[in-house]
Amino acid sequence: MSETASISKHLPEANDRLADSVCCAPVRSIVYHEDCMEGMNRFPAGYFDLAIVDIPYGINVGKMAFLTESKTTVKQKNGTRLNPRKKESGYSLKEWDKEPPPQAYFDELRRVSKEQIIFGIEYVDWQGVGTGRIKWNKGVAEGVSFKDYELAYASMINHTEELDLLWAGMMQAKSLSEPMTQQGNKKLNEKRIHPCHKPRLLYRKLIADYGFEGMKLIDTHLGGGSIRLEADLAGCFFTGFEIDTEYFHKQEKRFNDFKKQLRLW
Repeated sequence: MSETASISKHLPEANDRLADSVCCAPVRSIVYHEDCMEGMNRFPAGYFDLAIVDIPYGINVGKMAFLTESKTTVKQKNGTRLNPRKKESGYSLKEWDKEPPPQAYFDELRRVSKEQIIFGIEYVDWQGVGTGRIKWNKGVAEGVSFKDYELAYASMINHTEELDLLWAGMMQAKSLSEPMTQQGNKKLNEKRIHPCHKPRLLYRKLIADYGFEGMKLIDTHLGGGSIRLEADLAGCFFTGFEIDTEYFHKQEKRFNDFKKQLRLW
């Protein structure tokens, strides 16, 4: 099997081969198009060094009206206005965020991973969650209806650590060295392909700050696939799950385009 691969549940023979060899020959980057609970069941206890996941919050984000908006423009420093989604028709309205995962999900995630970073922890009431938290300050302007931070459970700490990284509408961080300075040229902004898309810089920082370069990572709700790109750059062995067909194919294209660009460099 190649260093990077993508396996769909529609290819059961390929899944079976990987399941048989999962303990002895990890694939560098692989994503399954299936329910993560079914997928995690194939892995032995403690197989992954870290799980970084962004679970459904149960607030019906997938059906909110703003997802279909494609006419908003942003004023540039030179005075011109840019519509970054001019060629898009908005996101598809879906029901994937009807409810957060149950206790059984958390139990299984802890079984297969040594450490966990779980965004959306304030939306669940699981037993066994520790006190460690990462508060991601997103730089959302006052008066905007969206929360100005996101909270994650972090099993490797027992306190709250704050992480500043601009990610608010078209305002995106310029770099990790200037995390609250926005990218001036909006054409260089990271393109969102999922309603709950998280920036690559977020995952780059989490992997580096907590020392998980080169290790085995899992994401059970892959969405836009940002973590997959950063895991690849960090030399990690990555396993992801995405049950939605549309987003499975979108993240596949994003990853394949990313790898092609790396080869050109």
